[in-house]
Amino acid sequence: MSYRHQVLRNLKFGTLPRFVQAQKDKNALLSEHGLTPYAIWSPAFGGLHHLVLEASFASMADFEKEHQAQKTIPGYAELNATQLECVLPGTASDALQRVTLPV
Repeated sequence: MSYRHQVLRNLKFGTLPRFVQAQKDKNALLSEHGLTPYAIWSPAFGGLHHLVLEASFASMADFEKEHQAQKTIPGYAELNATQLECVLPGTASDALQRVTLPV
């Protein structure tokens, strides 16, 4: 069984470069600490300025372990704050999906 974490954001006009750079910086920190970096993509169809960050984890325990570890990385919270400044108020959400089901 695996899990997919999606961070869903709707960006303010003109903030895409700042948001993407912050994600590149976050991914560098995650990789330096042996954690899973997040892919960044936007839907081909849908709302304007939608952005998705996505990573897969082997188990819920792995996701929780990495989520807690992120909180200990110096500078990571500041990069989160930078990204949230780019987001339209009230549009931020996250989803954790179980990707495979037992047969």
